[in-house]
Amino acid sequence: MKKKKRMRKGRTIVAFLLALFFAVSAPAQEVQAEEYNENTTLTVVVANKTQEYTSFGVRPLTTLFDCEIIMAFRADEGLSMTFTTSCAGAAKVIGVKDIKVQQKMWYGWKTVMTSDGGEVYDRALFAADLVYPDAIKDKTYRVIATHYGDVDGYEEVVNDTGAFQFTY
Repeated sequence: MKKKKRMRKGRTIVAFLLALFFAVSAPAQEVQAEEYNENTTLTVVVANKTQEYTSFGVRPLTTLFDCEIIMAFRADEGLSMTFTTSCAGAAKVIGVKDIKVQQKMWYGWKTVMTSDGGEVYDRALFAADLVYPDAIKDKTYRVIATHYGDVDGYEEVVNDTGAFQFTY
């Protein structure tokens, strides 16, 4: 009986340590925000994603970094978004595509605006702005987009801002 209790206690400790290890090693998303007043705009830097390659240590030469979606909620403009994509070296093509602006509904996410995005050629940096003028105060939105580039190999990174409430 004591042996069973000891084994159960040992399993509990091992399970706790594994859960702790996985919780600490989970990637975190960086979010920055500032309080809104009439002279400033609420700006949220939502995602800075880079793709990780683990299989066989193979890594394409196109290395995307600083793939960001910056959202600003403005009473006079609506939801303003800036998309940036950077890569190491001049890319044959670099840009963002498949942009979806989604609003939180009681049943899930509803796509309220889409955009094909844009691209530039022979550059290491891409930046573009997009505005969703019909954003409703106190509603929750998220933006999903795919950043891509091709230096010596095509690479894509999907970026999801997560949920943010439209307040001003």
